[in-house]
Amino acid sequence: MPFTALLVDDDDAVLKTLRGVFEMRSFDVSTAVSAGEAINTLAQLSFDLVVTDMRMETDTSGFEVVRHAKSKTQQPVVVILSAYPIPVTDWRNAGADAMFVKGGGIFRILDDIERLLHTHANNGPTAS
Repeated sequence: MPFTALLVDDDDAVLKTLRGVFEMRSFDVSTAVSAGEAINTLAQLSFDLVVTDMRMETDTSGFEVVRHAKSKTQQPVVVILSAYPIPVTDWRNAGADAMFVKGGGIFRILDDIERLLHTHANNGPTAS
């Protein structure tokens, strides 16, 4: 059974590229173009993985997505994928499981995300 993923980014080209790459790895993908849309989607559906941009409606709207995803009973792995590096303490305090910088090699990032998913599946939700 494939992992389910919600990909969140306000840049349509980035979102389409991410969707294609994740689907190549057999993920069942949903997308959202804003934090608000992502939060609405998370209220209705559960996912194994949420990958969110940081700067959308505001400079920190990605943290809203992280907090909402981690408030669910079935907590997904949550990854921030941003063009702007974020201090480790900030994204960890928000509840994210990892942060990657855009342009860092999407297939390497996807390998790391898949390892996180398998660890999460075997050990239960990660502590935030």
